[in-house]
Amino acid sequence: MWKLLYLVSVFLLTACSIERDYFPVEIHYDCQAGQFFSLSYPNVDSVVVHYLNDVRTLGRERSASGAQYRDIEGKTYLFTKGDEAMLEWDESKLDGCKARE
Repeated sequence: MWKLLYLVSVFLLTACSIERDYFPVEIHYDCQAGQFFSLSYPNVDSVVVHYLNDVRTLGRERSASGAQYRDIEGKTYLFTKGDEAMLEWDESKLDGCKARE
């Protein structure tokens, strides 16, 4: 019993340290019509979007597929799945965005 408890504890501590090692992450996206933006992930629950010399922090929302993020004001929305992304920034919508290699 104690061995099982010990192994589970070691696994959980290892999993937590591995997850932290992946952050922060930065990804650059190129979109249709020459538009581009970049994302940085300070942690698993938020993303910082850099677009048009402006920066906004978005919180993660529940999603059935991919990842969705939205700001508090509702002016910015981001959807990512694999290496593709779609960004709504105020009145602008950037579709067909692909992560740079």
